[in-house]
Amino acid sequence: MEEQKIISGCVRKEHSAQRDLFDRYYRRNFHVAMRYLGNHHDTEDVLSVSFTRIFKNIGQFEYRGEGSLQKWVTTVVINESIRFLKSKKALLFQEEEEILSLNVPIIDSGDLLDLEKVQQVLEEMPRGYRTVFNLFAIEGYTHKEIAGMLQIHENTSKSQLSKARNFMVTKLKKKNSDAVR
Repeated sequence: MEEQKIISGCVRKEHSAQRDLFDRYYRRNFHVAMRYLGNHHDTEDVLSVSFTRIFKNIGQFEYRGEGSLQKWVTTVVINESIRFLKSKKALLFQEEEEILSLNVPIIDSGDLLDLEKVQQVLEEMPRGYRTVFNLFAIEGYTHKEIAGMLQIHENTSKSQLSKARNFMVTKLKKKNSDAVR
């Protein structure tokens, strides 16, 4: 079923259209929420709330071409993930006067980046780092947008990203050196 048919069916509360929307976007957004939350239980909870909110508010969604529904669904899931973290007081940020340099040492080009290792490091990353890293590096938000979403200072966002990058590089180097042994 194409996006416009799914949307109009969901607006009419047709179960088959709701099922199609859920089936089409659940798996991708499970991974999106998992990047923020780090565990399956919380991810399932957030997705349940997200899809309930999506079905409730689909009438206000404005279709803007192919892919716009996916973007909207993903935005709802990201916002619900952040709401969840805030409600659990799980987002801890360290305010810093001085911003660390955003230049991070590059992993040698001879080292192969294993996506499984990257995912493991993301799961090990402190939630504040992980949230800013996901929003900036993966979702493409600016520091100003992140600051607004998370209700933090723009410099805190920059600092958390720097720390996340350093954390990622350090852990990946360690995992790669451990694998060589």
